Amino acid sequence: MNNKDSSKPSYSVWLNMTLAACGVFFFCCLLGDIFGYSFCKYCWNGGLFNEGYLPFLSFLESDSVRFVVFLTCFYLSTGISYIIIYSVVNLIINLKKNIIFDKVNTRYMTAISVCCFLICLVCIIGACASYALFLISLIGLFVGLIVQCVRLVMDKAIDMRTELDLTV
Repeated sequence: MNNKDSSKPSYSVWLNMTLAACGVFFFCCLLGDIFGYSFCKYCWNGGLFNEGYLPFLSFLESDSVRFVVFLTCFYLSTGISYIIIYSVVNLIINLKKNIIFDKVNTRYMTAISVCCFLICLVCIIGACASYALFLISLIGLFVGLIVQCVRLVMDKAIDMRTELDLTV
């Protein structure tokens, strides 16, 4: 065995670990959908997400209305997360098949970034009832921007590869 081969990282191990992480995340989302109300009620009563709201929105004065807004944001976000999981799994499957520079992969990345932006939008609206959702919206925005940047780089690489194939 060559020393260069033994020092080269095994990408299939990382891809398999990513698939396993997607399975764990899917299971967590499923548990979140099943036990979401109880979990949200626990977080709400603990004061973690019950702090702060926009006082000029008079309908949010009631604690129960703000909890319903928080619960709606939770369930909408987990629903959108299933699309993200599906797209990531298909992207990883394509990478395992050595289908790397393909427009299908950029469509999966577009779906992931759009879903992150949707979660950001849902949480920004929910931040009217709970300030903690503002932090989650920033995380969704940041991840969506990163995925979108990687998608743009991938698009450019696909275009360059196509030009190179035409040149040869």
